[in-house]
Amino acid sequence: MTPSEALPAQPNAAHPPTRLGWPVWERDEVLREQVALLRQNFPMTLLASLATALGTLWVMARVADPQATAVWLVSHALVVAGVYITVRGIAPFTEPARKGARKLIACMAAMGLSWGSLGYVVLYWGTSDSVIYAIGIISTVSSGALGLGAPLYRAYVTYLTSAIGGVMIAVALGGGPVMWPALFLVAVYYALTCMQAHTADQATRRSIGLKLENERLVTQLRAESQRALAAQEAAEQADRDKSRFLAAASHDLRQPLHAMGLFLESLQRSPLNDHQRTVLGHAHTASSAAAEMLTTLLDYSRLEAGVVKVRAEAFAVQPLLTALEQEFGVQADTAGLVYRTRETSAAAYADRSLVGLVMHNFISNALRYTARGGVLIACRTRGKRLALEVWDTGQGIPQHQWQAIFKEFHQLGNPERDRRKGLGLGLAIVQRLAREMKTSVEVLSQPGRGSVFRLWLDRWQGALEDDTAPAPDARSLVGLRVLAIDDDEGVRMGMQSLLQSWGCLCITAESGAQALEYLDDITPDLIITDFRLRHEETGKQALQALRAYMGTPVPAIIMTGDTSPQRLRDAQSTSALLLHKPVSTGQLRTAIVHLITHTDATATTQPAPLESDPATASAAEGP
Repeated sequence: MTPSEALPAQPNAAHPPTRLGWPVWERDEVLREQVALLRQNFPMTLLASLATALGTLWVMARVADPQATAVWLVSHALVVAGVYITVRGIAPFTEPARKGARKLIACMAAMGLSWGSLGYVVLYWGTSDSVIYAIGIISTVSSGALGLGAPLYRAYVTYLTSAIGGVMIAVALGGGPVMWPALFLVAVYYALTCMQAHTADQATRRSIGLKLENERLVTQLRAESQRALAAQEAAEQADRDKSRFLAAASHDLRQPLHAMGLFLESLQRSPLNDHQRTVLGHAHTASSAAAEMLTTLLDYSRLEAGVVKVRAEAFAVQPLLTALEQEFGVQADTAGLVYRTRETSAAAYADRSLVGLVMHNFISNALRYTARGGVLIACRTRGKRLALEVWDTGQGIPQHQWQAIFKEFHQLGNPERDRRKGLGLGLAIVQRLAREMKTSVEVLSQPGRGSVFRLWLDRWQGALEDDTAPAPDARSLVGLRVLAIDDDEGVRMGMQSLLQSWGCLCITAESGAQALEYLDDITPDLIITDFRLRHEETGKQALQALRAYMGTPVPAIIMTGDTSPQRLRDAQSTSALLLHKPVSTGQLRTAIVHLITHTDATATTQPAPLESDPATASAAEGP
């Protein structure tokens, strides 16, 4: 057992301090360490004592009776043997410290008396000069023993008193003209040696105290580290659980919403009376609101998955602001708010789609929390930087909340958790997107007067390429052969109804194996598959099997309602267009037209990945 393993519990009310101010447990621990040090030093000291005793026999042979000195040597050897056996039996870290100390004091007393008895030998069997020899030998031995007894002051004083006492008695009994000077010198030596032993004892105690304190600190630090690691692991586990919950909830809700969107689109093409069209409009509104919340969850999950890739390029800011005004202007008019955009000729160097997503969240929040007045969208240049700003006349934000609003699920003024006010993820997404783009966002606000949210970007001062491209060929989809794979019967029925209304020839399958059976009857021009199918099958696996069977890379779209980070990364490894449910009919038709047109125009052997709206689709990178 090591000293650290034997440490007692920390002091408490059951361990009152002693009169010297030291708690009982601490005094015992210091004593235990002193006993351990003295026990550790004893064996080598005993060997040195035997060697010195042999030297004493040789020195005293000239001034004392050799037989008497030899008897003393034998008796000293027996004392040394007894002391060695006693010391070997001391266990400082298992038996009480005071018991071990008493044993060591007794051993030191025995050694001191053994050396002190040399004075009687020279007194009765030696010459007058032998006493001086004895004083010199015992003083040397006592000084050498100082290193042994320094850890335990009481033990050394006991030894020194026993050894020097015998010499002083011999000097006093011997008499003569040098008796008093000799006694005085021996007493001075005794006092000085005791003082030196006391100083060594104090230094040893301080050293032991520091050691014990360090051990306690290390123990506390380890305990704190373990608690911190446990807390960190719990926090990481909670974060993983949160991500899994968001992914599972998003997937389970996206499936029926996607099917409902398909059926609503088909229903809208049917003859309806005014009341039915009104009800259908409300259904569309409810579906869009649910889709917006799920899209927010998707954006957050994509950031968690690390699949958001920053593709910086130079672009004019004004077209982006115009597109945002077209999207939010109607919403502002409906709410009775003023929506104004300040014209700008500035250009930025950043990822345009991610900048658009940040501004989308800023403006959406501004309109949501503004009851009267309006919003102003502006772009201000500051040297080599520019700031896209969203000003509002809303309720404002207290300064102590400026940092908190960028945390997940943190909302102001929504204690009832009204989902019409969003999920509280918009600004958290903004913060993460800003970090991905290696830039920053800031907020300034005054309660009751409004707020301004600002996104900082690098300013582009060079020429801009003309990225005006002809609109995609919106040719008719009549006759397009489509193979749709989904394990949800409602989605398959809705997809088939929608595609047939566009004039497509659509065949549906619930698995990759069933789709392979249909390849003998139809060679599809396009494959649309869900990513997560039954029996652990994925759309990626089904698509790879179909392409391998046909021997040609048929253009494909993978749709998924899953937001699991790992599944998003897996889906992105395919050379297919990735759309996230619920997919609006307009997005689906645009994606099909773009994909087919691009394939026909390039005539490549592998369909190139395309990008659609960043909030609903992402282009998969090639394997």
